[in-house]
Amino acid sequence: MKPHAVAAVLAMGLVPISANAQAISGANVDVSHYQFTNNSKGTRQALRGSFELGLSDTFSTQIDLGYYRFGQSNTSGHSATLHGVYQFDYGGAVGAFWGTEDENTIDRNFYGLEAIYDFTGMTVEGYFSRGRVQGQNATLLGAKISSDVGTNLNLNAQVDYMNNKTGSDLTRLAIGADYELGSGVALYGELGNGNARVANFSSSDAFIGFGMKFNLGDRPGTTFGRRAILDRLPGM
Repeated sequence: MKPHAVAAVLAMGLVPISANAQAISGANVDVSHYQFTNNSKGTRQALRGSFELGLSDTFSTQIDLGYYRFGQSNTSGHSATLHGVYQFDYGGAVGAFWGTEDENTIDRNFYGLEAIYDFTGMTVEGYFSRGRVQGQNATLLGAKISSDVGTNLNLNAQVDYMNNKTGSDLTRLAIGADYELGSGVALYGELGNGNARVANFSSSDAFIGFGMKFNLGDRPGTTFGRRAILDRLPGM
């Protein structure tokens, strides 16, 4: 998927917000910059958008699109994911998703299951997915906890783990914060560490990231987070 195609689909997806606001239950567009604290490990910039279309009181569909630019490798990537969402009472939802992503070293179709529950003042989200990475079946799973700690401030912690049959695995740990500026605009930042292991070689690197998100629609944001591996990479 080329950059102009991503932009075109984003535009088409967001047009209904003004044309028929009742059809869009939530949407967002965000721009971000991530990098390893060791500059030689590379950077990642991203333009991403998600929107959710309500089909009924309990069913909806969510679409995620993304364009990524990696500084060290001087490559670009793209991703698209379709979610089917079932929302039930008391702040919970379950879903299934299918997606595709590509970059110079990643060409992956993936699928999985996800769930989220909104407790009083705290939200817990988890997912499980399968797909092929470099020709080998790989499993990716993760969990995220978010908590409101002030009128406009939200803190979160996230862990992601990927394993494939070649004997390599990747663990990503991160903590972050979101601050609402008003009118649907939010700033966010993240600090974390990625640990990669391939055969007898392992590497552990810290990273930082920050961005700005524009929430749109009747309900700000979407039900679920993003599921592509490219969304997890701080740089390359």
